[in-house]
Amino acid sequence: MSSVLDVVLEVGDVTAIAADVVLFKYAQQLYGASGQAVARLGAEDKGLESLQLVPGELRFVETHGALGAPLALFLGTVRLGDFGYHEIRQFSVRALQVLESRPGVKHVAGTLHGPNYGLDEDEAALAFVGGLVDAFQRGIGPRGLERFTVVEVNARRAGRLRKALEKGLGGTPGVKALPEGGFRVQRMNTFVQAPPLASAGMVSMAKPHAFVAMPFSPEFEDTYHYGILGPVKAAGLLCERVDQAVFDGPIIQRIKERIDSAKVVIADLSLANPNVYLEVGYAWGRGRPTLLLVRDVRELRFDVASYRCIVYRNIRELETMLSRELARLLAA
Repeated sequence: MSSVLDVVLEVGDVTAIAADVVLFKYAQQLYGASGQAVARLGAEDKGLESLQLVPGELRFVETHGALGAPLALFLGTVRLGDFGYHEIRQFSVRALQVLESRPGVKHVAGTLHGPNYGLDEDEAALAFVGGLVDAFQRGIGPRGLERFTVVEVNARRAGRLRKALEKGLGGTPGVKALPEGGFRVQRMNTFVQAPPLASAGMVSMAKPHAFVAMPFSPEFEDTYHYGILGPVKAAGLLCERVDQAVFDGPIIQRIKERIDSAKVVIADLSLANPNVYLEVGYAWGRGRPTLLLVRDVRELRFDVASYRCIVYRNIRELETMLSRELARLLAA
C-alpha cells in the first residue's frame, strides 16, 4: 500500500487531464465539468445522455479516449443547492472509498466544488482537500494511489487557491510542501489536522459569513477579489457569492438561506443589475445588516440617502472604506 499521496493543484481542463480516473459529481442535474464530460462521452456511450444517479449511487464509465483519463467515476450527490461545505468534504472521502475497488489506480483527478454557486472558495477548497487528507491518513483509498490532481480551469483562481491551501495545510502533521508545488501526505497511525483544515467542511456552515451580491461580469472580478474579499476575510468572515448569470431554483434557495444566516450582506449596485436588487430586497425583508456599494451614484435606481452606501472611485478606496464599515458594523 502506498504510504504517501501527492496532492497537486494544476490549471487546465479536467476532461483532458491524463490520469487513471477522473472524478465527477451528479448533483441531480449536470453542471460545469460534469456536463462537459457527459457531452464528450455521449458519442461513445448513448446511455449517458440520460444519466440519472440518486444520492449515494455511482457509475464507472470507460471513456474510450473521449477524455484524458481512461475511466470516469460519477458520484450521485444531493442537489446543487444543498451541496455545501460538509457535503464537499464527504464527497472527496467517498470518492476514495469507492475507488478502493480499483486497487491499481495510482492517479486520480477532479475539480473543486463550490465557488461558482455561492460558497467561499478558500473554505470549499480546504473542505475538499481536507477530505482527501483525512481519508488517506486513515488508510482509505486504492492501495496504489500516489497522486490526486485538483484541476482548476481559471488560472487566477488557481493562484488564489494555492495560497489558501498553503495557509490551510501549513502545520498539519504528516503533510509537507513539495518543491514543485503541492503537498505530500503521509499515512498516519494517529490522526491530527491543523485547525483550518480540520474545521473546513466540518463546522463551516456555523462560521460567520458575509453574503456578497454583485453583477456577474468579468469587469467586477478585481472589485470582488481585491476590494471586497480582502476586507471581509480580514474581519474574520467567510465570503460567499453566487458566481452565475442565471439563477435556477436550487441557486435561488441557496441565496435565500445564506442571506438569512449572513452576518452582513454586501451589495454592489453598479450596473443596476436586477438580481442584485432582488437580493437586497430580500435581505432588507429578512432584517439582515446590509452595506450598499456603487461606483457612480448615477447608476442607482432609487434614493439611498437614508441608507449607508459606499460610493467608491477605485478598488483601493473601496477596500479602505469597506474595512472601516465592517469594523463599525461588527463592533456594534
